[in-house]
Amino acid sequence: MNHNTAATTWQTTLGQLQLRMTPSNFETWLRDTVGLRHDHDGFVVGAPNELAREWLGVRLNKLIIETLAGVLGHCAAVTYEVLRLHDDGAPLLRAPDGPAPGDQRRHSSVPPALNPCLTFDEFVVGEENRVAYEAAWRVAHEPVSVNPLVIFGPSGLGKTHLLNAIGHAAYERGLSVILSPAERFGNDFVKARNGAFEAFRNRYRRADLLLIDDVQFFEGKDGFQKEFFHTFNDVLGHGKQIVITADRAPGGLAGIMEGLRSRMQCGLTADVQRPAYDTRLAILRVKAKRHRVQLPDAALREIAGRNCPSVRELEGYLNRVVAYAPLVGGEVTREMIDKALSPLSPAALGAADEPPCADAIIDAVCRRTGTQAVDLRGRSRARDITYARHLAMYELKEDGRKSVAEIGRLFGDRDHSTVLGAVARITAELTTRAETSADVAAVRAALAAGDGAAGDVAATG
Repeated sequence: MNHNTAATTWQTTLGQLQLRMTPSNFETWLRDTVGLRHDHDGFVVGAPNELAREWLGVRLNKLIIETLAGVLGHCAAVTYEVLRLHDDGAPLLRAPDGPAPGDQRRHSSVPPALNPCLTFDEFVVGEENRVAYEAAWRVAHEPVSVNPLVIFGPSGLGKTHLLNAIGHAAYERGLSVILSPAERFGNDFVKARNGAFEAFRNRYRRADLLLIDDVQFFEGKDGFQKEFFHTFNDVLGHGKQIVITADRAPGGLAGIMEGLRSRMQCGLTADVQRPAYDTRLAILRVKAKRHRVQLPDAALREIAGRNCPSVRELEGYLNRVVAYAPLVGGEVTREMIDKALSPLSPAALGAADEPPCADAIIDAVCRRTGTQAVDLRGRSRARDITYARHLAMYELKEDGRKSVAEIGRLFGDRDHSTVLGAVARITAELTTRAETSADVAAVRAALAAGDGAAGDVAATG
């Protein structure tokens, strides 16, 4: 099976895995993975680094095998490889197609880490994303005509797709492209302090197009922001193109320094919104055709009629119906679709669709860590209390869906940088400290059970 088919199969599998995992785990371990190759008996997944490869193989392998088997229709052994790296550490997901005549210099530069499935041809345009699509197309074919371009909107609506599409189109024209999540930029910046700073700056500042995904990651991280601000200025100063995505408009990124926020607002900002019925139906038709799914148009219309907040979830609905059909004889009726999607309906989700209240989260954290709510809301800097406070702030933002300002008020009017720093600490420790991962899992289990009991008191700090 060729690379594109493996990549497409893996994208479908990712859509189903996303429905079976917490958002933070999916974003940390699976978002940057790629389907590399497979035959009947084996499937190879590319991971961005050695830590991710090990985690997938040890912690998530069983879930991945089960989910992939549902997509393939048979069980396959899954192995994991660290993606090949170019000399400067950039992931190399595909080889250059070859330079355009007379353009050997540009195509000898670093090839971008692009998802082969996310092109302009695969993007479904609707009224909710037309401005962003047209701006992205223009930037890809007429660099610096709109500079910078900021595409913003909630997760799962196509921002990363457009970023990749720009990269593909520009790269095929012979331009050098760097696409990087903001988190990777930050990690590269930290590593560069050990003596590779010049290579780091050359990589991010010399490309014809610099594409940065999820810039909200920089909120509350002053060091990252300052370096990115200088990178931003240098790229613009040399007449190169920069495109950024974020989950909010630049003006709503409260944890971003004013100078950087102002820079982002000086070009064009274009939003992507939740897809309406017509757009959802068009997306389903494209997805079904690409995955060779045989469903009657009436079934696609029925699925499109469900209230779905994101394109990712919509694809998950399609995958679930396709997986469910053989279990009921293969006939896809409205009743069958109701049964397949009923566990995902708001009524079935019940309390899970409604975030836990702040008091319940704080109580679960206190039970887990052996602390008192009054201490968490106070000014104590004792190691165990500080850790519990940070854990509570993380849970309030991730699972309680509280704003940074709301969380600050809950803890004695602390400023947004304190809250963002706490969230960043726990997020980082989830991948480096087993105790923190266990604490988060225990708190979530207690909240899901609704009994406030978060298990035995953990060793904290």
